[in-house]
Amino acid sequence: MTVDRVPVVLYGTMIGHLTREGSRAVLRWSAEAEQRWGLRSRVLSASLRVGEESADLSESFFGALLPEGEHIARLARDVKVDRGDLIGLLAEVGADLAGALRISGAAADPRREPERLSAAEVSALLDRADGFLLGGGGSALPGFQRKLTLTRGDGGWIRGNGVLPSTHILKPVGPDARSAVEAEAYALAVARHAGLTTMDSWVEQIGARWVLVIERYDRRLVGTQIERLHQEDAAQALGIPWGGNEKFEENDSRVSLRAVAGLLDRGGNLFAERDADKRRLLRYVAFNVAMGNTDAHAKNFSLLHDDSGATSLAPIYDVAPLALAYGATTRLSMWVDGVQHLPEVTREDLVAEGRSWGLKDAVATAAVDETLSAMVEATRRLPAHDSIEAHVPGYVRGQAQDLLDGEPARIASHLPLMLRERLGAPQPRGDASAEPSR
Repeated sequence: MTVDRVPVVLYGTMIGHLTREGSRAVLRWSAEAEQRWGLRSRVLSASLRVGEESADLSESFFGALLPEGEHIARLARDVKVDRGDLIGLLAEVGADLAGALRISGAAADPRREPERLSAAEVSALLDRADGFLLGGGGSALPGFQRKLTLTRGDGGWIRGNGVLPSTHILKPVGPDARSAVEAEAYALAVARHAGLTTMDSWVEQIGARWVLVIERYDRRLVGTQIERLHQEDAAQALGIPWGGNEKFEENDSRVSLRAVAGLLDRGGNLFAERDADKRRLLRYVAFNVAMGNTDAHAKNFSLLHDDSGATSLAPIYDVAPLALAYGATTRLSMWVDGVQHLPEVTREDLVAEGRSWGLKDAVATAAVDETLSAMVEATRRLPAHDSIEAHVPGYVRGQAQDLLDGEPARIASHLPLMLRERLGAPQPRGDASAEPSR
């Protein structure tokens, strides 16, 4: 049976229905949303404002909640709808999504209870970790990487079944690719040391696989209750079409660091630090360059929207030293002051990028230097797993120190070529349906 509309709930308010109109999908807003937040509020999205009824913007926002590449193709096959049928897909997996949205559809089952999973059951779910789960209203997370969302409780894993919000993201790799998840875990540890995130992460073995486990920043525990925090990625906030590769600056000129910065520090009060989020964004950019994270595209920066409609920059996420991968591109996903290749970026380019957003020179310089210095310190203090210890910390420290010294980010790796492919690689940029190597 074709589903023609699904109710959309945000922070306990039914904000409208995602409605099929011909071959398109459009959000038809409710009076309750307009009364609670007012017309033009950005509580849902910086692009799809309260009261805005546009098929293009609706599809851009809601399509970006779904997995990408072969994962969305598999979802479409499993639920027997076309991969372009947003309403049909979200009706099956909309109970637990990125942010605070809940979308109810034909698959919702309020009688279904959360399930505590055994290690064998988690391993079985990881066998086909395609970024979605079916049953009880389902769950989904965007991206090309293999992943699964579950809830952590009493040291074990729980499948929420549309009742309990997920709290963690699990990213599995094969038994011979541990260095891939250890490298990402190390990057996240360096980010925590630098004050760019507080979210916990670790690597554990589940079945035959190594799994990177990451605490979700769009969830929080209040007493015994798990609350959802609304978020959107920068591609959604900029209204970029879903399902393609427009999230890379080389493919769409609307996607740039300056455009992301333009979404920040709006509507602040007199007591808020001026341009605090822009300064933080510049720290993320400096971190990504020194880390060798060439895959920092528009979907890898996000905004948090609280229940009052206020917006802030989300913590850093999806970071890894991808420039170390064998055959990896050095081309940045979004350019730094016009510089397109990571080995050519300098400290002055980073500062100039911040200045182009309206940051004062002293503020931009301090943000860059603070980040790079913290990264150098982190690589001297933080332990690294044996699979990456010989190359990743030294690479990151060398990149950060070169940038601090006014040199380009140009450190060669001593990692043997036979091992380099195991660090993973960024998503291919020419074919949106291609599967990445990690």
